[in-house]
Amino acid sequence: MKVKSFIKRIGSFFTKLGKGLKPLLVRIGAFFSKLGKRLKPAFVRIGAVFAKLGKSIRTALMQLPPLFRAVLMGTVGIAVVAMVIVIVAVAARKRGTEAVLPVADLTDYSTPVAGDLNNEEQTLISEADETPIPDAEEEPTPTPHPLDGIAYERGDSGDVIISLQERLMDLGYLDSDEPTDYFGSLTEDALTAFQKHNELTADGILGASTYDVLFSDEAKIYVMQSGDSGDDVEAVQERLYQLGYLAKSYITGNFGEKTLAAVMEFQSANKLTADGKVGEKTISALYSDDVVSNSFKHGDVDDTIAKYQQRLIKLGYLEDDFEADGRMDSETVAAIKLFQDANGLTRDGCLGPATMEALDSSDALSYALRLGMSGSKVKEVQQRLYKLGYLRSSQVTSYFGEATQAAIISFQKRNSLTADGAVGSKTTAKLFSDSAKEAASTAVSPDDSDDSSSSSSSNSSGSTSNSSGVEKFIEIAKSKLGCKYVRGAKGPNTFDCSGFVYWCLNQAGVKQGYLNSIGWRTVTKYKRITNMNDLKRGDILVFSGATATGKGHVGIYLGNNQMIDAGSSKGAVVIRSSIRTNYWTSHFLMAYRIWD
Repeated sequence: MKVKSFIKRIGSFFTKLGKGLKPLLVRIGAFFSKLGKRLKPAFVRIGAVFAKLGKSIRTALMQLPPLFRAVLMGTVGIAVVAMVIVIVAVAARKRGTEAVLPVADLTDYSTPVAGDLNNEEQTLISEADETPIPDAEEEPTPTPHPLDGIAYERGDSGDVIISLQERLMDLGYLDSDEPTDYFGSLTEDALTAFQKHNELTADGILGASTYDVLFSDEAKIYVMQSGDSGDDVEAVQERLYQLGYLAKSYITGNFGEKTLAAVMEFQSANKLTADGKVGEKTISALYSDDVVSNSFKHGDVDDTIAKYQQRLIKLGYLEDDFEADGRMDSETVAAIKLFQDANGLTRDGCLGPATMEALDSSDALSYALRLGMSGSKVKEVQQRLYKLGYLRSSQVTSYFGEATQAAIISFQKRNSLTADGAVGSKTTAKLFSDSAKEAASTAVSPDDSDDSSSSSSSNSSGSTSNSSGVEKFIEIAKSKLGCKYVRGAKGPNTFDCSGFVYWCLNQAGVKQGYLNSIGWRTVTKYKRITNMNDLKRGDILVFSGATATGKGHVGIYLGNNQMIDAGSSKGAVVIRSSIRTNYWTSHFLMAYRIWD
C-alpha cells in the first residue's frame, strides 16, 4: 500500500509539472514548426543531394567484383534487420509499460484545459491541430505532345501534314505552294533534308523529336551546302558556269569541293558572306541584273571581247559602223543583253562561257524585234505598219504584242518573206523600203484587237481570246499536265514552277531568259498587273513565299480564276480550280501581260 501511495504522489507531481510546462512546450513546438517550414526547401535540396549520392554509391557498388559486392550487401542487410528487431523490441516493451499504468489516474489529463492557456497558446494549438501534414510533392501533369504518340510518314494524311508543309516552306525545304493534308514523296524528301541539316535521324518520318526541333526557334533554314545533291544543285551549278565560276564538266547535281569553291568565290565577288552555302541571298544575287561575274563585264578590256563584238555586229545586235575595240562599254553590254533575251539566256549583260558558247553556235538567233519587246524601235515598226495598212492607229503602243506580231506575219507573207513574226534585218529592210507592199483591204478588220487591249475578249471570266499566241501558249502548258515536279527542273518532262513558265514561254516563241520566282518580281519589260480583278488569260502570275524574302511561286492564268502551274505540294503540273482561296489571294504580288 505504501508503494502504491508513493507512486500516486510521484504521478501527481509530474502531472502538475507537465501542466505548468505545457504552455512553454506549446511555444517551443510552434517555434520548431515555423522553423521547419522555413528549412523545408533546404532539406529538399539535401534530400536531392543524398539521392544523387545514393545513385553514385550504387554505381560504384556495381563496379565491384560480384563476390565482394555480395558480401558487402549481405553485411548491410544483416545490420538493417538487426536494427529493425531492436526497434520493434523497444516499441513492444514501451507498450507493455503503458498497459500497467492506472488508466483512471490519467483520464483527467488527456486533453488540455482551455482555461490554463492564454489566447496565443490556444491559437497555436488550434493551428497545430488543423494544419494537415503535407504529402510528398506531386509531379506536375505533363502536357500532351501535339503528335499524341503518333509518327507520320509517307502516305499519311491529316491536319498535322498541313502544318508540316507550311513549316517546311517557311524554312525553305519546300518551294512555296498551297499546302495539302497529304504526306507525299516531296514532303518526305523535304523532311529528310531538314533532318540532315539539323543533325537528326534522316528517315523522313515526323516523330516527336523531329517535330520538336522543326517547330522550335532553333530549326535551321534550308541552305544548299556541301554534300547535297539534286536538280536544284544542278541549276546553281549551271548558273555558276554561265557566270564563269565553274567549269561545265562540274555540272553534275552533286555539291562537291569544286562547287563549294565556286560558290565561295562568287559570294566574295558579290559582297556576300563567303560561307559556301547557297541561301536566298546567294540565289537572288545569282540571277540579279547587277551580278558580278567571273567573266567579262562592264569596264573590262580584252581581245576576246573584240572577237565577240564582231559577232554581235554580224548578228545585228550592234550597228555595222560600231568599232570592235575590245572594250565592254555600255553599248556592248546592252547588245549582249538583247542577245541573251533572244536566245533564252539569263539577261545579265556579262560575256561569260554560256553566252560565248551561244554566240559561237550556228543556231544563234540574229537580232530581231519579237513578241514581248518594247521601246522606240518597236514604235517605229508599228508606225510603218500603220502607214502600210497593217495596223490601226490605236495599235501603235511601243509594245510588241500579239496584234503587232499578227501584222508582221501578214506583211511577211504579202512580201514573200519568212513568216516568223519577228522583225529581223531582212524584214526591217523590206518594211522600210519603197517596194514594201501595202496591206490588202482585209488585213485589219474592225474586230481585230489592238496592242493596248488585245485581250479584252480574254478576261477574268474566262472567255476565249481571239489571239492565237495566247491559245498556243495555253495549249503548250496544258500538254504538260501530270509531268513530275522536280525542284530546279526546266523541262521538257520535269519542272518546278519557274522552270515550267520559262519552258512554256520559249516554246510559244517568247525568248525569255530563265527567271526564278524572286527574279520575276523585278521584271520591267512586260506590262505589270497588280490587281487580281484585272487578270487576263495568259498572264504570268507571281506570288510571294512563306517569308518576305523567301522563294515564291509562279504560274499561268487560264481565266475563270484558274491557274496551271508546277506545284510542289501537288508534285506535278496541275490546274488549280481557283486562285481565290485565302492562300493565293494573300500571297498574290503581281502578274505580267505578255500577250497584250
